[in-house]
Amino acid sequence: MKKRIALTGATGFIGGHLLEELLSNGYYVNAITRKPQQARKNVRWIEGNIENKEALSKLLEEVDVVINVAGLVKAKTQREFIAANSHPVLNLANAVKASHKNPHFIQVSSLVARKKNISNYATSKHQGEMHLKNNNLGIKWTIVRPPGVYGPNDNETLKIFRALSWRITFSPSNSAFRVSWIHVEDLVKAISCLMENSEYYNKTVELDDGNKNGYSYKEFYNTAAKILTLKPLHITLPKFILKILGHTNDLLSSIIGYTPMVSAMKVNEMCHPDWVCQNNAEEQVTGWTPKYNLEKGLKETLDWYKKNGYM
Repeated sequence: MKKRIALTGATGFIGGHLLEELLSNGYYVNAITRKPQQARKNVRWIEGNIENKEALSKLLEEVDVVINVAGLVKAKTQREFIAANSHPVLNLANAVKASHKNPHFIQVSSLVARKKNISNYATSKHQGEMHLKNNNLGIKWTIVRPPGVYGPNDNETLKIFRALSWRITFSPSNSAFRVSWIHVEDLVKAISCLMENSEYYNKTVELDDGNKNGYSYKEFYNTAAKILTLKPLHITLPKFILKILGHTNDLLSSIIGYTPMVSAMKVNEMCHPDWVCQNNAEEQVTGWTPKYNLEKGLKETLDWYKKNGYM
């Protein structure tokens, strides 16, 4: 009999792809949602949030695996990040401990968690991990640290493609900067493999597309530009210029009330030289090999945007 999976973040970018992956493999899914959703075969939608004990209890009913994908990548304050990325992990972990089936808990974190003081986002993700690592809960957990994730239905990659139409790209002036990337389909297939194998209990796994040295900003932009058949001018900016931009966005945010993507702390993340995954992804996950290199993945993503009328 196929397992039942509890899933948070099922209406988001990564969670939505993971839901499709689980259903295609015949799993039953309990998925928590804040808004009513259309009925789907083998999906039990549970309205509420992880702070609600009744909803949390229903989410974990008869499940074999709990996968937490929900969280925020943008927020105005550290308190908002902690509330979204740290507290829910502890709530879920305690609920898992209380469950009679003792399900395997998979926490989808972020590569930035390894530099906990670089930003409020990184701090919140690190705290979420520590709830699992430091507490004597006696549960089976696996932490997944993706780097940059892209693919169909990703709004952030869409912004990059649209910005390239101006034929100018920007990046920090630090030439040593490298970052890993992974296509969302590769990520969700890896998670599916992880949840079926006990060798990953109480381990942290960093997943990327198999390019061991990652990519520079310029390499990423040039790959995207090649797909668009454009030749953009690439401009490098000193960190202090980017910091001015970040602080200006923070000030406008406090006045207008919007949540900026490029904040002063996000600039700290952007200027950190090493966001390359530290382990060999293919060796880390038995039965999984990434399907997409950067060019293939970005081309498929662009084709999806065009097909769905975004470009």
